[in-house]
Amino acid sequence: MLTKSAVIAELNKQLLTKLSYLNTNLEQAVDSRNSDTKSSAGDKFETSREMAQIEIHKIETEISKTQQFIFDLFSKVIQFIITDKGAFLISIPFGKLMVNDTAVFCISNTAPISLYLLDRKTGESFSCNNLIYTIQ
Repeated sequence: MLTKSAVIAELNKQLLTKLSYLNTNLEQAVDSRNSDTKSSAGDKFETSREMAQIEIHKIETEISKTQQFIFDLFSKVIQFIITDKGAFLISIPFGKLMVNDTAVFCISNTAPISLYLLDRKTGESFSCNNLIYTIQ
């Protein structure tokens, strides 16, 4: 059976894996930038270093975003709702997550469908995007 704690644990695992991957990429990008030697074509050297710096900045932004997601996962009010059309974790906008061979859609509380999902009781139905959902 799919539980809220199992979904949160899997989402946290995915976020930590992503964070580890990003940190490895950051280390490699910094090493690459630092090992770039100055050639006789000074402009080429400066362009190469600037491109590396842009990549480093992108990775640092992703790391910051992922760290914020991890913090938000445990600090924001989270609702886990199962419908006849799928399961939804209202917390962070992560997207589709597979847990025990079941798709769980991790969405923020500002996602359009979350407005329909919040404060519903078991057995209630609602329509969103021409689909009828029933809370289970």
